[in-house]
Amino acid sequence: MINKQNTTRFAPGGVGGASRTTTETLPSVRRTDTGASTGKEIPAIWAGVRETLRRRLGEARFDAWIARLDLIAEVNGEILVAAQGELEYDRVNREFIRDIQHAWGQADALGRKVRLDVRGRIEPEVLALAQPADRMAAAYAEVAHEPSAEIAEAGAETVEEVQTLDNFLVGDSNRIAFGLARRLALGASVAAHVVTVIGPHGVGKTHLLRGIEAALKTTKGEGSVLYMSSEDFTVAFVEGVKRKDTSDLRSMVRRAKVVLLDDFQFICSKPGTLVEFFSHLRAIVANGGVVVLACDQTPAVLDQLDDRMRDEIQGGVTVHMDLPERSLRREILRTKADAITSAYEEFVFPDEWVELLADRLPASGRALSGAVKNVFVGTVMVNEPLSRAAVEKAIQLQLGGSPVRAPKIDTIKDVTAKAYGVTKQDLESSCRKRQFAQPRQYAMYLSRQLTKCSYPQIGRLFGDRDHTTVLFAYRKISAMVGSNETMAEELRQLEQRILADPRNNR
Repeated sequence: MINKQNTTRFAPGGVGGASRTTTETLPSVRRTDTGASTGKEIPAIWAGVRETLRRRLGEARFDAWIARLDLIAEVNGEILVAAQGELEYDRVNREFIRDIQHAWGQADALGRKVRLDVRGRIEPEVLALAQPADRMAAAYAEVAHEPSAEIAEAGAETVEEVQTLDNFLVGDSNRIAFGLARRLALGASVAAHVVTVIGPHGVGKTHLLRGIEAALKTTKGEGSVLYMSSEDFTVAFVEGVKRKDTSDLRSMVRRAKVVLLDDFQFICSKPGTLVEFFSHLRAIVANGGVVVLACDQTPAVLDQLDDRMRDEIQGGVTVHMDLPERSLRREILRTKADAITSAYEEFVFPDEWVELLADRLPASGRALSGAVKNVFVGTVMVNEPLSRAAVEKAIQLQLGGSPVRAPKIDTIKDVTAKAYGVTKQDLESSCRKRQFAQPRQYAMYLSRQLTKCSYPQIGRLFGDRDHTTVLFAYRKISAMVGSNETMAEELRQLEQRILADPRNNR
């Protein structure tokens, strides 16, 4: 029961409830003049917050967890928002309430808090004041041509850089995948109805999918494409099973001509969800649509797929994305540094440091971006000078948080042997076949580069060879690295594997 609460009603009026705000006496509710809202302020703020959350969280998560929230009333200086049930309340309160509060706080000059509750727990007198969620879009549309400074600020603060194909950086490691994505974005045929993009974490698979989504929404309309993460699909399916009605998911997925599913490998661990997804995939393909899967592993090694599922994926087009080559790493690092500099002029990141990071971190684009951010946070954000030492520290953080000890030659031989499909005994043998001689010379070169061992010491550890043999190998590989970028990149990646070996910390 409500006793003398300060409650503001958002009364529908005009188009779709872009409403006037009134206060009135309700049973057990005292009417007072709060001064908290006038005209369209609160409905407009909530509508703006919804749009901000839609952009920040993505369509799938927004539709699954935010869209059905209802704005109820201002009660005792708090904005009361209702979830439809306990499950929705628990999920939103656990994962999204901070995003909601932050977006509201940026838009509301009075700094009111948002309180979430379950619709069934709210007193009928207050519930009667609800402004249904489906009226918010109309309210927002009416005020969108004159957005308040607060709402504009909320969008600027919370929306991350939009991932499009225009700002995707292309190199040899992702050129084929990008070309395929561009054809899909243009609505052109790719000679298959199932497309699988495979690659390790952080190489840009999600960026490509989001780029396709953005392009198709612009040219073909909102309903032409659907992007979902595996989590979004799983949650929507489980919710439908609990309601004993999965028609909402069916309608949402099958109405799109292009369906983009991220992190496909996670669905594979849930047999029921996997079967459900393939039922949708077959329906989409039968209707001439395209399904694009992003996955960390090739379907051939996903044991959870049955033979039919695996054939349906492998019967389509599969493209690989690899870790960026050195030239692309430089471009990624330069772009990320310039983006920070555009907002903070004092962050001056010279090309020398870009080269250093590109050499020392043959890592994913995400990790490279993190390295630049670590330099920024460790210097500008704490009023410390920019220095090479800060860059070195960022490298250490990416490699495990502490300086890497010099590896032992035994580790160098072991990692090199595994990389080229030979054994340590092969590297130490007298056999001069190219399949053994080239890895052996690489290992000798890196032994000289990464340790303090002399040429004679290295020679003894490689089958008791003379120091001149090691010197010859070192000079030969040094010359090749200086003239052959592909070779240099291959050696850098091998060096990184050696430096990352856990035996170096023992």
